[in-house]
Amino acid sequence: MPSGFYDNGITQGCVIPLTIFDDTQKQAILDALPRKKHRPKIGIVKDANFAVVLTQECDLNAPPQHQPTIELAIAKPAKRKDERLILAKNLHKIHVLHDDIGYIELESDLIVQLEKAEFQQAIIEARDSVISSNHNFKNLIIKWRLLSYAREPFPHKVNQLIKTTINDSEDTRLHDLLTGNTAIDKLVAYVFPENEDAEHYYLALSLLLYEVDDDAKEDIASEFYSILEDLHGKSDRVTILNVADNLIDAPEEVVEVDIYPEPAFRPSDIQLSDFFKYREYNVEYLCYSDDSGERIDEED
Repeated sequence: MPSGFYDNGITQGCVIPLTIFDDTQKQAILDALPRKKHRPKIGIVKDANFAVVLTQECDLNAPPQHQPTIELAIAKPAKRKDERLILAKNLHKIHVLHDDIGYIELESDLIVQLEKAEFQQAIIEARDSVISSNHNFKNLIIKWRLLSYAREPFPHKVNQLIKTTINDSEDTRLHDLLTGNTAIDKLVAYVFPENEDAEHYYLALSLLLYEVDDDAKEDIASEFYSILEDLHGKSDRVTILNVADNLIDAPEEVVEVDIYPEPAFRPSDIQLSDFFKYREYNVEYLCYSDDSGERIDEED
């Protein structure tokens, strides 16, 4: 039997049932938890819970003497999905839908670094119990993890416009598109100006797609353009540059940037220099306060 993780089909994003670990390994997980004195311990490693592999493949498959640790996020089945946590607006928790498990809950305080040598054999021997994950599941968890270190927000008025649209209980098109279409990699945006106290903002929103065919791209672009048209009418302080001739009529500073205002594009559609004019719109971290004044990135 091959000895490496990757050779046995265990990659970043795989989900491991905690039932495969013995009591000694479960205790090692508990000992590795941060803030372990502030919560009941044993329930975290009960057999109904899971561990999601965060370590990327190059480090995961390296022998323990070269890369001695493996990073796991301890997860539990979500008793009920929380809309605020599905898009990971909370820095501390996230609810992610797995095709085979349903919604699971992860917490930043339940991420552990473990000695690879103590766990590698058990995981490989139980490889038939390890659950693989689709690309979107893995990507959302990894972005949630990484963006906790880099959450530069867009201006508040722009964030509020997007947040309100995503959370609209009557018109759920944007929410459904961002969370339910596996062809979409990320939402990207160009905003001018970026200072917080501007009187008016010019916003270009686009969907970066995976390398889908032309028909799939056109369908997504058409749907997103319709959403952008509605979005343009919701704020008298934000102009959506993708819509009609708004880019042509924008201030000279915006026009000179010469952005690529298509509602959806693939990596092959755009030059890298054009892509760098955008930055990712972190719907995972709309981190200003909501209408009641409560911050939405704080732990419950």
